[in-house]
Amino acid sequence: MNRYRTYFEKAKTFLRQHRLARIACIVLAVFLALSILLHPHGTKTFLVIGMDNYGSLNETGRSDVTMLIQVDFTRTRISAVTFARDMFVENENGNLTKINTIVRGKDEQALCEAIERNFGVSIDGWFRVNFTTVIELVDAIGGAEVELTRAEVNYLNKTVGVYPDSPLEEGVCRLNGAQALAYARCRKLDNDLGRGERQGKLIAAMVKQTGHMTAANVAGVFSSLKHAWRSSYSAGEQVGLVFKALWLRGAHVERIAVPFEGEWRYGSANGVNGVVADLEANRLLLLDALGLPAPKATAAPAK
Repeated sequence: MNRYRTYFEKAKTFLRQHRLARIACIVLAVFLALSILLHPHGTKTFLVIGMDNYGSLNETGRSDVTMLIQVDFTRTRISAVTFARDMFVENENGNLTKINTIVRGKDEQALCEAIERNFGVSIDGWFRVNFTTVIELVDAIGGAEVELTRAEVNYLNKTVGVYPDSPLEEGVCRLNGAQALAYARCRKLDNDLGRGERQGKLIAAMVKQTGHMTAANVAGVFSSLKHAWRSSYSAGEQVGLVFKALWLRGAHVERIAVPFEGEWRYGSANGVNGVVADLEANRLLLLDALGLPAPKATAAPAK
């Protein structure tokens, strides 16, 4: 105890004699206090809806990408859930319909409600993007590094052509916007579930890339690209989300694909072919993967 008291007295004497050291300690204390006060807490969950068109976001069409993003600010963690585009879900009448047709038949809110109804998650808001958005966003942040297989390299070079400034080879490569879009859309090499895995990898790569960007860079990208998406969030709410997102630059992204392995089959519903999933099993697995409580079992009525 006396040893610690001696250290404390020496520190006090040092600070009394060194004005710059006192100022540095005060600045550090203020910085730490502001970091604690300003650091966002809690969880936000929103849906990214990628439409299958270029140009205008007002064009109707199918949702080529349906991705649920859960952001845990407290644990600095992001979960990216991709839903197979040909998967059947139950509509409000209990009938099976393909998940990628809901926006075309109704709107973005209807798709949010379908996911909430089928999988038990609560969605705070949605963002609608399209092919042009992906290209512009990836280019604006300086590209995205993704590990490619030889088959993926051949597919990308054949699909979008060879870019001398963005050469591709087996291994980790930096994709430009056009390459990133083709990578995210590719399902000819395997299937729709493989495509969802690639989409998750691309999101993880883009978040990692933001770790190399300053707060001013991130704000600049947001300001220059706000035309590239539509959202249920107001302009002011989006600015608030960008401020919170600054704390997540380079955060770890957990990739989750729905349906889960072993919980689906190819089949048909209402004469249409697609992915038939065990919705209850996938619901429970998704809630567990996101760290959300499973729904309580309803007690059987007394006889």
